[in-house]
Amino acid sequence: MNGVLMDLGVISEPVSWFTKGAMAIVTLATIVSTISGGMILLSAAINSIPEDLYKAARVDGASEKSVILKIILPTLKWPLMYITISDLIGFVSSYFIIMLTQGGPMRDTTTLSLYAFQQAFNLKYYGYGAAILMIVVLISFVPKMLLIRLFDFDQLIKPSRIED
Repeated sequence: MNGVLMDLGVISEPVSWFTKGAMAIVTLATIVSTISGGMILLSAAINSIPEDLYKAARVDGASEKSVILKIILPTLKWPLMYITISDLIGFVSSYFIIMLTQGGPMRDTTTLSLYAFQQAFNLKYYGYGAAILMIVVLISFVPKMLLIRLFDFDQLIKPSRIED
């Protein structure tokens, strides 16, 4: 990477990516490893939208924008809510990729979840590790509740208006 960036003139001297950008690399690896599941779920959800809805919209003269806003997005609310909330919880409590580096270099990639794991299982401070994990739960709970409100969960659980 350094060679390419130096050839392009973006940087003048090599960058130590694993010390200066360690957390960015770990974050990118976590996002790439979790985004594929969401893409599969969204693809399946889009393919499950009945073709009749598209045909009816075309007959009624709906524009592409209207089809997206009135048919596709409302149909994808459940999968989008699930992906967003589960990925948020996964990102906040994730430590499996960071476990590979044990929080290094120089503890640059230590997250609260990894710190709690180290306290509880490496140092045998079980109560302290559990207390830290309660903070992780609270950190993920507040945004989760905001997302449930944003996705209008009460509206999502109402019976469908589409007749069989």
